[in-house]
Amino acid sequence: MTNVPDHRSTRSRRRILVAAALALGALFVVGAAVQVPRLQADLSRRVEQRLADDGVVVDAAFSGQDGSLRCPAPLADPASAVAAAESVWGVRTIEIDASCGVTGGADAPTTLPTTLPTSTAATTTAPATATTVATTTTTLGATTTVAPSSTAIAQPVLFNAQLIDGRLVLTGTMSTDLERLALVQGAAAAVDAGNVDDRLTVGPPSVLVPSDQFDGLLALLALMPVNLVAGDLGWNGSSVLVSGSYADDAMRATFTTAAAEVGIAADLVPRPTATPEQAAALEAELNALVAAEPILFDKGSTTIGATSVATVQRVAGIAKRYAGVAIEVQGHTDSEGDPARNLTLSEQRAAAVLDALVARGVPTADLSAKGFGMTELIRDADGNELPEKSRRVVFGVTAL
Repeated sequence: MTNVPDHRSTRSRRRILVAAALALGALFVVGAAVQVPRLQADLSRRVEQRLADDGVVVDAAFSGQDGSLRCPAPLADPASAVAAAESVWGVRTIEIDASCGVTGGADAPTTLPTTLPTSTAATTTAPATATTVATTTTTLGATTTVAPSSTAIAQPVLFNAQLIDGRLVLTGTMSTDLERLALVQGAAAAVDAGNVDDRLTVGPPSVLVPSDQFDGLLALLALMPVNLVAGDLGWNGSSVLVSGSYADDAMRATFTTAAAEVGIAADLVPRPTATPEQAAALEAELNALVAAEPILFDKGSTTIGATSVATVQRVAGIAKRYAGVAIEVQGHTDSEGDPARNLTLSEQRAAAVLDALVARGVPTADLSAKGFGMTELIRDADGNELPEKSRRVVFGVTAL
């Protein structure tokens, strides 16, 4: 039996996860290139609306994420207009034309040096009434009820991301393609694109999400799959709301601290403890999943294949559903090659899957790994070995 030590402290884990959340900005830049014309128009509209909210009329134009402002009349405070425009999410730089009242040549655009004000994160006020609804989902023929937190997100919400069994379901209406693209790509970075159920639309009656709240949405979207068992993350037009269940205190602390840093109060409850019947059903569900979508490795190695990353994410989401279980990751090989080498390979592959599950939020204490080599081959009705089926990783689950 191989156990993986918990070598990451809460502090280092938090730093890593927050860094991953910040990296979503870079992901947005890459993905935006596929819809440049629409997104440039999107940025122009958002900047013009942001300044209009301050009573400032401008004409904004963008090339990528770099914009320029022209004005029908000189502005009283051009520097403040640039600062406000650069505070809009997705904007990199802003140049301002002489028509806005800056000094210089008649048509020479001028970039004003500005120091952006520190954003004051919005304070989330829990709704006075909330409807708590259990979520039912069907996975490979098994019906699973995900227990809600004590206060589920109140309806209606304009955007909602629901974490279920390692997948993210995105619903709602965003006001711009820019917002929608960033949320979809953020979800894909968190759980793999194959585990994102994108039901988002663009259009009325949604309104723009303020920049600081949108940053908070992206950051928590990145942190949910690793730190929560199940959860809901939403925006109701004025506040970001998040609720869910967690697997251990370290993950709860990581998530609630990160949420607090962006002005959001997370409503979290511990995951339930499994009964023996639930543990048996969990084992059956995990093995049904990997029977339909086997965890594959690069040939002769312990590296999980790229096509199996999404499957491992779903395995992790299901595996951490309950407390009070012991989950053994079991590696098997076919009969080809040296038996001793096959035993070692099966142990190493089981340990690799264990490591991948821990990285996706399954508590180390829940897991162990064991290799069986070629001792439990899969055969057909005539007794002939089925090598592809013999090479497998499966799971044993018992209630503690």
